[in-house]
Amino acid sequence: MAGVGLSALIALVALGVAVPVGRRVVAGVPPPAGHEPRHAAPGTAALGIGTAVVVAAVTAALYRHPGWLPAYLYLSVVGVWLAAVDVRVHRLPDHLVLPSYPVLAALFGIAALVDDAPVRLLRAAIAGAACWLAFLALYRLPGAGLGRGDVKLVGLLGGALGWLGWPNVVFGMFAGVVLGGVAALVLLAARRAGWHDRLAYGPFLLAGTLLAVLVGGG
Repeated sequence: MAGVGLSALIALVALGVAVPVGRRVVAGVPPPAGHEPRHAAPGTAALGIGTAVVVAAVTAALYRHPGWLPAYLYLSVVGVWLAAVDVRVHRLPDHLVLPSYPVLAALFGIAALVDDAPVRLLRAAIAGAACWLAFLALYRLPGAGLGRGDVKLVGLLGGALGWLGWPNVVFGMFAGVVLGGVAALVLLAARRAGWHDRLAYGPFLLAGTLLAVLVGGG
């Protein structure tokens, strides 16, 4: 029960920090030069509810491991923000993605000390690098539809999934690609997009990672 209480406290702290500033973070990211936002920024309530749902789900999956929660809840909060930004302006901004690398490295380093799990930390680093290299290769293929922001993002996601295990890495990356492909086909069938339109891929990669954490995190 002590672990449950500690996990709930960590989740409440994460929400207390994230919810008041979330809309400002999302609305503050401009579109690429010469473009207009594709959607309005979500309201404070809508973004707060979405963040709370993701944080609650991840906490429920990982409550037996409170030492892991700070890393995964940080990624959950930033992931919700990144998904909202990508839908709104088709960007995964460096000022959110790149600082998350040292933050997650530090949080997983602390988790490795708390749980005496250096093997998990090493696997997370290898998985992050492997996912980054794999998506970099995909990005360089003609017509791949990936952006540089997607490549930077999967390094984070691969590291987080690598902490859990290699099956989680495979499942999360595969789920993200499949979700993105299905969404693209639906948009094409509904004539909401053309073959040459760019799809905001980040939300699907994040959703695949979330699924992998919820399915295999416990």
